[in-house]
Amino acid sequence: MTFEQGAIVVILLAMLTAYATERFRVEVVAMCGLAAAFAVGIVPAASIFSGFASPAVITVVEILLVVAALADTRALDSFARRIVPRLRNETGVLVFLCTAGASVSVFMNNIGALALMFPVAISVCARIGIPPARVLMPLSFATLLGGMCSLTGTPANLLVNDWLARETGRNLGYFELAIVGVPLTLAGIAWLVIAAPGVFARFTAGDAPSADAGPSHFVAERRISETSQYAGLRLPEFERIAGLQVHGVVRRGAHVFARRHDIVLAHDDILLVEGHIGRIEELHDAGDLLPETPLAALPDDEMLELVVMPESLLLGSRIEDLDAYAGRTVRVLALASRRGRIEGRFGDLPISMGDVVVLSGERSAMRQLAAECGMLALSPRRAVGHPRNAATGVGIFALGAAATALEILPAQVAFGAVVLALALSGHLNLRTALADVNWGIVILLACMIPLGMAVESTGAARLIADGLADILPLGEPLVVVLGVLLLAVLITPFVDNVSTAVVLSPIAAGLATRTGTPVEPLLMAVAIGASLDFLTPFGHHNNAVVMGAGGYRFMDFPRLGAPLTAICLLVAAAVFAAMLAV
Repeated sequence: MTFEQGAIVVILLAMLTAYATERFRVEVVAMCGLAAAFAVGIVPAASIFSGFASPAVITVVEILLVVAALADTRALDSFARRIVPRLRNETGVLVFLCTAGASVSVFMNNIGALALMFPVAISVCARIGIPPARVLMPLSFATLLGGMCSLTGTPANLLVNDWLARETGRNLGYFELAIVGVPLTLAGIAWLVIAAPGVFARFTAGDAPSADAGPSHFVAERRISETSQYAGLRLPEFERIAGLQVHGVVRRGAHVFARRHDIVLAHDDILLVEGHIGRIEELHDAGDLLPETPLAALPDDEMLELVVMPESLLLGSRIEDLDAYAGRTVRVLALASRRGRIEGRFGDLPISMGDVVVLSGERSAMRQLAAECGMLALSPRRAVGHPRNAATGVGIFALGAAATALEILPAQVAFGAVVLALALSGHLNLRTALADVNWGIVILLACMIPLGMAVESTGAARLIADGLADILPLGEPLVVVLGVLLLAVLITPFVDNVSTAVVLSPIAAGLATRTGTPVEPLLMAVAIGASLDFLTPFGHHNNAVVMGAGGYRFMDFPRLGAPLTAICLLVAAAVFAAMLAV
């Protein structure tokens, strides 16, 4: 082993260890690894920033921009409202959410798909009356399954495609991974629908959200204005007319304690209300219910919903603490709490894992606050105005996906055209969308690509491949492919799937040369294995999100995910056997 080979192996192992500890931001680890590789002479100066010009990175940025545009259309919300009346039981809800989540994830990254489907799932659970914990983990797993079916389903697929182009001169078709991905997705969804009710039987109907809960229903504090039509009404009458539930009334700084029917509302009363966020906004716009302290609305102000992550520093804090931390540029408007008991003032409400906070302010300031406090932005929406026409935006995106699927245009060109068309048609505000891009993922990809190339250029990939080839039977291509698949499955729970793809792609290419196995199924095995991340809550960002929102324990993931992983491995073995037999 040469110095260069040993150095790149040590750097990658150190990075994988840092990723697994989850104590450092992934993009910082990636930048440190790239800097170390440059310092020891493994990555030349001319290649340090070559990752930013990679078609994979460009396509990821384009997909993130498209996700922002589609989120503004509320297409999924409209679809959910139409489908909910037809759902009668938990099985129907699981089939709908898992199928929809997997379908959305085919065309955008897993995190974007979950961010779009998360509020839909909570809303459906609230209307049907089932605990969100019985569907959120299956939804997360379904988005990971759907991401295996296309080039844009996850960034790892794009990286694998880059290696295939480097080795063979051809690209994967847009849906070529679906040859393996679709059977795995169908088998996986079937398992999730059958097994999830039993695995999560401890979450009973008593844990289900009421009709006034979920991310469309929030708790907020509002003041009855001087011109409000509701002054003089008794509390039950106000609740009936306004369509809100009142948890408390404060008058001249003191709580009003009386029978609800005896409370007559007056001007300047402070109400702790719970209800649909849209209805609260309507009453605000009408001048009936206003914030306790008047706040001037700025032209660039937007609203953003954020879910509190398990690692958030806000856990155990109260709304008043978040308000103080946010400063004057961001305002806390409402909270969707997982706690059933609502009492006291709005500022006294505790913040827990999975709670959804509504902020108002300038987009970049809210994104910075979310990053600092450990919150994940859900589908963004503007405080003013109406959603764009969904059909036009979805149609533009469908044309781009079709151009890529039919190999009319490369993915980065097709989706670049989609971004341009969405911007010109007014469906995409580039300034706000670019501020909302998860640049951490982009930097991670751009830094890992030169390191992956260094694995090959130093000969480390060939060295590792030779070692594996000595263990695997050279005359059994299926065993070699399944060995690579199993290796990816074992690595991906501890690091992100992008790093798994970067490390294993050059090794898979080296194994193809050493064993005579076709490179296409080997690289497809890397892509598929990197997405089979169902065993831990920290292996994939989606699992971490639903762990907090659903109140899961660590062992809930292997209870549902270990059999799912075994099923996927068996189905993948059958599909790869058929591919190699042709």
